[in-house]
Amino acid sequence: MRPLIGITADSEQFVFRLKRDYISAVTSAGGIPLVLVPVPDGISRIADVIDGLLISGGDDLLPEYCNEAIGDRAEMKFVEKERTDFEITLLGEVKKRVKPVLGICYGMQLINVAFGGTIYQDINCEKRAALDHKNGCHIITAAGSFIESIGLLPQKFEINSHHHQAVKLLGKGLEIFAEADDGIVEGICHTDYPFLVGIQWHPERGYDRLSLNIFAKFMEKATESEN
Repeated sequence: MRPLIGITADSEQFVFRLKRDYISAVTSAGGIPLVLVPVPDGISRIADVIDGLLISGGDDLLPEYCNEAIGDRAEMKFVEKERTDFEITLLGEVKKRVKPVLGICYGMQLINVAFGGTIYQDINCEKRAALDHKNGCHIITAAGSFIESIGLLPQKFEINSHHHQAVKLLGKGLEIFAEADDGIVEGICHTDYPFLVGIQWHPERGYDRLSLNIFAKFMEKATESEN
């Protein structure tokens, strides 16, 4: 049986949206995509039904989730609070059921904040020597037990990069498995959970071995959850 993967949709001006790349990536990896929109009730039921949760990318987390003020930032475009609250609650329900979770870009930042971490509101404002993470590609170094668990050796990879926020203080129970050369965190996972992973790049847009192996492991764990 193909696992049912819930993918959270973004929302803006009364429109729900999700790029087709997420659907294609889940389908190609062997899953059945189910688009999820923020709802006030029935979240526990959603967590019962899906076999895995994919928290998609988006704009910026409201600073209040890190107990910070907006301040004077170079650029900020916030995800609607309705979406973030829904995802944090759903993440908690999925975690209770020990089902796999993959967070991409904004989704990784949300996972970190949900576990008590913080984020850089704008990398260029807070880390002057940082690489350009908004446009193009750059190199990351991936290593550790998670990388070994997906069948890879510690090594460097080229990934796409389209973000201006990033993990700052790491959340409780999380560890880093990938970093850029400037120290920006590119991949995190929970140390005491079968598969709870956040990645800063967009694996659904690329076909590098690291991204493919992460999706394959996500589907493997979702299939186990289904059974």
